[in-house]
Amino acid sequence: MKLKFKIKSGALQFTVFIAVLIALLLAGLVLYAYTFIYMKEQSKGAIENIQIADIGIQSLLEQSELNTDTAKIDFLKKENQILKTHLSQWGVFQKGITVTQFRKKKFVKTAIIGSLLTADNSPTLYLQETHNGLSVVGNTKIKGIAYLPSQGISSGYIAGNSYYGSQLIYGRTEKSTSELPKLEKNLLDALSFYLKEYKIDRQEDFINLNSGLKITNSFKSATKGFYSQNAITLENKILSGNIIIKSETSIKIKKTALLKDLILIAPIIEIEDETSGCFQAIASRKIIIGKKCNLSFPSALMLFQDNKNSPIESPIYSAIPDNQIFIDTQSNIKGSVIYLQTKEKSDFLTQVVLEKDSKIKGHVYCNGNFDIRGTVSGSVYTRQFTANQAGSIFVNHIYNATIENENIPEIYGSIILDQQPKTVLKWLY
Repeated sequence: MKLKFKIKSGALQFTVFIAVLIALLLAGLVLYAYTFIYMKEQSKGAIENIQIADIGIQSLLEQSELNTDTAKIDFLKKENQILKTHLSQWGVFQKGITVTQFRKKKFVKTAIIGSLLTADNSPTLYLQETHNGLSVVGNTKIKGIAYLPSQGISSGYIAGNSYYGSQLIYGRTEKSTSELPKLEKNLLDALSFYLKEYKIDRQEDFINLNSGLKITNSFKSATKGFYSQNAITLENKILSGNIIIKSETSIKIKKTALLKDLILIAPIIEIEDETSGCFQAIASRKIIIGKKCNLSFPSALMLFQDNKNSPIESPIYSAIPDNQIFIDTQSNIKGSVIYLQTKEKSDFLTQVVLEKDSKIKGHVYCNGNFDIRGTVSGSVYTRQFTANQAGSIFVNHIYNATIENENIPEIYGSIILDQQPKTVLKWLY
């Protein structure tokens, strides 16, 4: 006798449902595993992007030549990973850019680059050999490593005041040379270009200074700026980023303007009392810093006199003469103050004046004459000192001033010196 079994349609449907459910679960597991592996790889790639960007910045710190175009670094043999670097001039400093890419993800890192100086090992004072020794008078204090002419250092006498310190140098002395340590070789060409040739060529690179109270341009974008033949006054504005402002006449900065990281170029640059900001000022005639100004790191004041190729014009009478950086009382500058002339002149005119109760925290480089009445924490490189006191000019005299290496970080940065290691001064945005 044959038995016949019939499967009900409901049971068949249930079996199919179970099969489909298992298939979906397996597909889900496969998709989850693939997604997990993909996201892990993407996350790993993003982390490596950041790490490799640091490698790119390090390569720029070791690079001696500027790049006209972005260069691809091929020493990294990583699948789907690309690293490109670019090193260019940014005022008196350099600007480094690294771009890392993993598949479609990009990471950009930008920085201002300068020379690396150390508080303990770098010169606190470098006075060029002019066969004229240094004299210290009053409550002057020099602490750190001092490079001096062969005549050395002695106590001086001005207006009834002698030297009141317990020792002439609070640190060791070395012999200086007939030339100051050289600046980076591209700097002179860059300054000449900024002052004589720089203009904004493309309409899309212009910014309208009247377009709003706040204008920002990222360093990941192309440089933008404003150019005028006439005098420019900056007030009631917040300007920051990858911006260059140039006038063929003068630029005046009011205390109501807040400037961050941009470059100013003009024959005359004047900064009003109590102004705060962080910027570079590049001038060819004079720079005037008012009272109680605060410029944060890495600001730079650069006066460039190309007196080898262009004769200096006859000065127009004013309270502050031409060919001078003047920093008024109670101002604080964190960064670099540079006076540079292409042909040194043997005169007794003063090119950099730091008034009483003012401070520079960073680096002073002057291949002219420096009249210091305040405090420099960091380093001073100068051809000569002058002290304008009691109606006379005393050459290579320092009167009631301080040059020291105590109130600075152990490692700090400055304008780029030739053959000097480089460091990141500031990360950009």
